Amino acid sequence: MHQMRFDFRDIFKSTRLALSLQRIWIQFLGLVVGFLGYLIFTYISLMTTGINFNNGWKKYGLLPCLFPEQSNWYSIIIFAIAVLWLIAIYLVTATAVSRATYMLTKGNHFYTWREAFRFAIKKASAVLFSTVAIVIMIVIFLIGGAVVGLLGKIPFVGEFGITLFTLVWFFSALLVVFFVIIFAIAMIQAPAIIATTDDDAFEAVFQSFSLAWSQPWRLILYEALSAVMALVGFFFLAFLSKKAYIVMDRLFSHTMGADYINIASHGMYVLNVWLIHSISWINTIFGDYSGLIYFQREFIPLALPHGYQYIATYVFVIWMLFIGGLIVSYGLASFNVGNTLTYIILRKKKDDENLLERKDAEEEEEELTEDKEENKEDIKDDKENEDEKNEDSNES
Repeated sequence: MHQMRFDFRDIFKSTRLALSLQRIWIQFLGLVVGFLGYLIFTYISLMTTGINFNNGWKKYGLLPCLFPEQSNWYSIIIFAIAVLWLIAIYLVTATAVSRATYMLTKGNHFYTWREAFRFAIKKASAVLFSTVAIVIMIVIFLIGGAVVGLLGKIPFVGEFGITLFTLVWFFSALLVVFFVIIFAIAMIQAPAIIATTDDDAFEAVFQSFSLAWSQPWRLILYEALSAVMALVGFFFLAFLSKKAYIVMDRLFSHTMGADYINIASHGMYVLNVWLIHSISWINTIFGDYSGLIYFQREFIPLALPHGYQYIATYVFVIWMLFIGGLIVSYGLASFNVGNTLTYIILRKKKDDENLLERKDAEEEEEELTEDKEENKEDIKDDKENEDEKNEDSNES
């Protein structure tokens, strides 16, 4: 079992625990599936506004968004599907990462990424419905408020009804604000709650309320620390990766010569165009330090002398996107690992329960299966021994 202090110091382990091919690969697969769905639906929504694919690709590349465009109601619905798909896949993937982290902290070093995904897919309805249930609560209160507002239009009775019960309406609105906070907590913590308890959506909703009510300041502190550690881990890996690219680029430039320089330079131009909007994001987050991990200059397109070099360029671009996806996946995995550690710590603080010492349904099922297999082997061995004894007696 992994040793924990059950305080904020455990959160500093998130970047180290996330630095694993298993956790990064889980997060990467989820990132690819979620992003591909988002990309397809978003470009469909853009095309329904009258923007053809070529113009949309030139403008947005791999990072399309409907907001800057003049949209209609059906394009908004399609874009909403894209966003919901991305969120849903992220929550399921976060559950898989949290489950793998939880099993590691319990001392199970043989838990595979396939088992983590099987668990996450099995619990997908619970993870998703835990957030949907809170949204339904918010919508019910808002609809109720709208109905009261309409009734307030009744002359004399409505006006006095609204004013006399102002305190009721105020606390109802305050409850809606509280539900919004709970929704934010569930979006972050529901995967960790379900991954560590192997429970249902009701438990995720209940624990989200419990965390907000009993451990608000620790929750804020630990989540902020998890986010900071995830950004630090992402920055550090991106920094090392950029240095590794520089070493590779210098080596091949001196040995392979102009062919590699042309392919790499044109490939970086293509990447720059496809990811142009991400530059402002990186600059906003890391400011003056963004040049240490991202594009530091603009690249220009090159006229390559051979047609096959364009194919080689796009192969180079795909591999660079793969590497970039792994770096982003590490940052997201670090955050999800931090969320898992946060819930384990807070569960110990508020309920005095060490989740690392309990056995959930999946583990009990695995033990039962192992016991059945052992019993089958014992029965088989007994039968073989009995057959050997019978043969010996027959020979005698």
